[in-house]
Amino acid sequence: MAVPHNIEIAQAKHFTRRLGLLFLLLTIFTPLYADPPGLSQHLVVELHPNDSKIHIDNTITVAETVSRFEFVLNAGLSPSSPDGTLKILRDASDGSRRAYRVTLDRPGNRLRLSYSGVPRFAKRQGMGGMPEGDISDDGVYLDGSSGWYPLFDRPIDRLRLEVKVPEGWQSISIGKRSDVDEWQHWSTDVPHDDIYLIAGPYTPHVHWHHDIETSVWLLDDDPALAQRYLDLIGDYIDHYSEMIGGYPYAKFAVVENRWQTGYGMPSFTLLGSRVLRLPFIPYTSLPHEILHNWWGNGVWVDFRDGNWSEGLTAYLADHWMQERRNRGARYRLKALQRYSNFAADGNDMPLREFVSRHSDASQSIGYSKSLMLFHMLRNHMGDADFIAGLQRLWQTHRFTAIGFKQALQTLTAQNPKLLALSDQWLNREGAPRLALSDTTVERDAEGYRLTLTLTQEQRQPFNLGVPIAVTLDGEPFARQLSTPIDRKRHTVEFRFPQRPLRVDIDPNYDVLRILDPTEQPPALNRLFGGETVVVLPEAAKRAERKAWQALVEAWQRRYPGLRIVSDDTPLAPLANHLILGWDNRRLDETAVRVARQDQTLSDNRVRIGQRTFDAGDANVVLINTAADGRTTGFIGATGANAIAQLARKLPHYGSYGRLVFDSDGNNRLKEALSSTHSRLTRQLGETNVELVLPPVAVLGEKTHVRQSGEDVGSSR
Repeated sequence: MAVPHNIEIAQAKHFTRRLGLLFLLLTIFTPLYADPPGLSQHLVVELHPNDSKIHIDNTITVAETVSRFEFVLNAGLSPSSPDGTLKILRDASDGSRRAYRVTLDRPGNRLRLSYSGVPRFAKRQGMGGMPEGDISDDGVYLDGSSGWYPLFDRPIDRLRLEVKVPEGWQSISIGKRSDVDEWQHWSTDVPHDDIYLIAGPYTPHVHWHHDIETSVWLLDDDPALAQRYLDLIGDYIDHYSEMIGGYPYAKFAVVENRWQTGYGMPSFTLLGSRVLRLPFIPYTSLPHEILHNWWGNGVWVDFRDGNWSEGLTAYLADHWMQERRNRGARYRLKALQRYSNFAADGNDMPLREFVSRHSDASQSIGYSKSLMLFHMLRNHMGDADFIAGLQRLWQTHRFTAIGFKQALQTLTAQNPKLLALSDQWLNREGAPRLALSDTTVERDAEGYRLTLTLTQEQRQPFNLGVPIAVTLDGEPFARQLSTPIDRKRHTVEFRFPQRPLRVDIDPNYDVLRILDPTEQPPALNRLFGGETVVVLPEAAKRAERKAWQALVEAWQRRYPGLRIVSDDTPLAPLANHLILGWDNRRLDETAVRVARQDQTLSDNRVRIGQRTFDAGDANVVLINTAADGRTTGFIGATGANAIAQLARKLPHYGSYGRLVFDSDGNNRLKEALSSTHSRLTRQLGETNVELVLPPVAVLGEKTHVRQSGEDVGSSR
């Protein structure tokens, strides 16, 4: 499977399975669940990978005296206890887990269990085809969703784990490691909601950052690769510790995985072998995974009220990394593109209904839509108060589970205005569609009066603040203003001493909204996300024709808005089109539609800037969007193998509008384009002027703290 550019780093491996497990636990009543006192487990584990078996002796201790214990365990493990009578209560629907009750011979606070066998794992698979669990010669992966240890409806406050592994193997789990003879010990007194056990023929690389152990565990050893990660881990930990609060665990480990994953667990991350070696991962996914130790693994998610941690983590990690490079606005534009193209028109949901990513639409809601809400809150609060809110969220709720609303209440210190703004997105689907209609400039004795009329084109208006940039004659930067809008049509006036030359509505993409088609840069996602007519070349060679057909059919499973037609069908005037193949009968029409000042398409070649690419030597993608919002794309490739390569690769290049690959499938050019005719921009002078915005502060940089309190125009 091809590795995506934006890989998911989740704090729980299988959300839906974990929720199903929770429901099973909730059907079991016991006084143990009435009040959540301390729970500790001490597990002594022997792994037998050759036989896929495991043997565990476990001592469970609670804070109060009870007469019985009830728990869930993997159905492939046979438990026994010297402390009482064990009874089977029920099985999970898939037969992989079983609920038990042990009635103690004498009331007490301790239960000793022994269990062994070959665990049963559900057949469902996660990212990269990763199974629910695995014990084999290749390695071991176990987490709570497989029920390899007794599961109770409460966190684990204290863990002692002793593991015996085959010679030459290493184990990784939560907590701090120490070795005694042939046993590898893991221990923690920090609360956890899951216990992980990973084992295999790892080579560890260890470095101490202050009192935190940082490490990289590799199946295929590469000291230079390990050092690349070790050089960065400490810096990211320091950044987030200063911004949010002290790092909550004794270690952070990067662990190589046989499956191509990107999962963040408490105190370590599990990265696929190919993912781990991508050159950009230490600068993109690594900070995201480290941050999940605060959000998701440190403050847990109550999934019944929405998963807030993915959006907040994406904002403080992925967005922050781009903001440091002065690309924050570009990142937010891409986030709004994903949301506008994949979630709009029937695929949206309120934020409190998002649990986990399972499609492009759900990802655009739980990550893109969610991070834009946090960005708007930051702009309303100012950087100093926003950071104080993050620290309050951590100090108040660490090692407890909260939902979206509770997270926002704490972040905003119960500010009624900010909570009213947030509630729109929590409880309502959709987003505003902004339009700029009437614009007038009048001169009087005091200077110039600029009058704007903004409209919200969706059915019901939202209440929000809209940023407005006005370029004035003689000033180097556009003035950044804002106006509140809570109705369908809103008129606002601004007064200036100089003549206004240009006006832009939300030019930095600071508002959670559905982008107007004319302001969206030409990009593949414009064609993947909505209704698009895909034109197949009937005159193509038989092998190429079949490859094009296979490409579209594969994409249709992910992008159901794609509709196939033959190239004997004229291009519809207002539809989005994707034209396939150099020998497509619609190539001449396509050449007109994709033409830009810096690109042209002809029968057998493409010109991009000063470079020319011939059909036989390069495989190309060109996208353009017309003034009416209609988007047209062209994909040119020679040979069935080249087409198959593009079928796998192109979904990972969705934000780009121009691509060139060589005959071996290597990317040689990728360019994100800009929109040239946005309806949210208006030129007001006799000649066109460029928009120049002042620099934007980076969150957490003390010398550049953004303050709240922007200029606000008078409205009527």
